[in-house]
Amino acid sequence: MKTCLLTGYELASGLLPCAALYAVYGMGRSGTTRRIRMLLGMAMLYLALVLHVTGAGTLYNGIQFGMVGKWQDVNLLPFSRTIDPVGYVLNIVLFVPFGMLMPMLGAGWDKLGRVAAAGLGFSLLIELSQLLNLRSTDVDDLVMNTLGAVLGYAVWRLLFRARCRADALAGRERRILLLCAAAVLLGRFLLFDELSAAGLLYGF
Repeated sequence: MKTCLLTGYELASGLLPCAALYAVYGMGRSGTTRRIRMLLGMAMLYLALVLHVTGAGTLYNGIQFGMVGKWQDVNLLPFSRTIDPVGYVLNIVLFVPFGMLMPMLGAGWDKLGRVAAAGLGFSLLIELSQLLNLRSTDVDDLVMNTLGAVLGYAVWRLLFRARCRADALAGRERRILLLCAAAVLLGRFLLFDELSAAGLLYGF
């Protein structure tokens, strides 16, 4: 129960600012289809879950742990450490939905290069944030995450391309999606204080 409460707080720290931003912009009154609104909701929940699964660092992690000695946990040489097949597969699978969602942004985002660059950028953001907590920063994760985004793009082209083109986001919808994504990322970074919340729940 306590673990569920902690996870709920973590997800809410990103999703509630996103929901507030969505409400302020009144996207529900803009004539968007229900399917697109569902797509936006799934995309934001996906981002929040990726941050949870990867253990992305937060402002409070930086305050509590700092970066002293963290550079010894940074690996910049691909596949230079112990190969972890299960970990590699999980990192790939984690970013497959990212590669499937990106083309739905419409206009120009249905290109492999952009999807790969976006996957790399999102993964890099997560890896850099882990300099603030007790997790390691590994270039192998960057490679596997980017590969996952590319595979997701391939799945989109094979299975969903024709059907999803009609529901691709228009310019205003795309801007709101990007703003909501920023709200999820910043909300969790600024509002999620895991150690303090765990201390309250578990009494330490």
